[in-house]
Amino acid sequence: MNNVQENSFHDLVPSPTSEQSYNDSSLEGVAANFKLLLKLIQDHKDASNKDNTDGLRMLRVTTMMTILDNVRTRIKKCQSFGDKRLSESKLRRCYTDVKLTNNVRKEKKQDEAMIDEKERLKRQLNASLVARKRLEVMCWSLGKEKEIMAAELSKKVHEVSEMEDLINELKEKNECLVERLHEGSKENHEIKVETNKALSEQLLRSLDGYRSIKRKWKNEHEKNMTMHATLEEMGAKIESGIHLFRQKITSVEDIIELEHVIESLEMQVAKHL
Repeated sequence: MNNVQENSFHDLVPSPTSEQSYNDSSLEGVAANFKLLLKLIQDHKDASNKDNTDGLRMLRVTTMMTILDNVRTRIKKCQSFGDKRLSESKLRRCYTDVKLTNNVRKEKKQDEAMIDEKERLKRQLNASLVARKRLEVMCWSLGKEKEIMAAELSKKVHEVSEMEDLINELKEKNECLVERLHEGSKENHEIKVETNKALSEQLLRSLDGYRSIKRKWKNEHEKNMTMHATLEEMGAKIESGIHLFRQKITSVEDIIELEHVIESLEMQVAKHL
């Protein structure tokens, strides 16, 4: 009987290793939930700093509250599990001391195995539901961000297209203006060349005319000077002849001298006629 009791006690009371394993499994996913919670807090903080009204504020707050409730539930379950296991071990110990047979012990083990399996499946189901909800929230958030990014990208593409059209239009206008400028410069250059050529020819003709007039004026001036000297000389001779006429001619030499004066005057007059 003592052997049966000892075996029953060791079989039914869980070892610290199994309890520790159960506690770890109860806390499974808590670290991931805390990471997700920190990320949501950071996103919420960034959105608040940027005054971004993206429609996700309430969803983020609801998700954070859900995560906190889930973590609190898991911690409470882990805490209550130790007390529950201790009470169950005491009851099982008393029960085995009173009446516990091998068949009952086997059935109890099977029941406990089934309960443990159900608890494990329940925990997995809860973890799967939480993970599914978390993934749904993340997918919804990513979908909204994708829509926003697609809208912004479409807007930027439209702006870039408009800028390209404007640049092409300005480029065509610039090419047209450059072409007109080249044509105008070429025409103006030809006109300037022709004008300069005509002015140069006119200037050369004016210089030739000026030189010709200057030569004529110089020749005429020399002729005038010569004529002036001749007239002065003729005036002197005429005065001399008049003086001789006024005097009485007394000799043949005076007559010959008067003839010479008259001949000289006739020659000079004939020279200038």
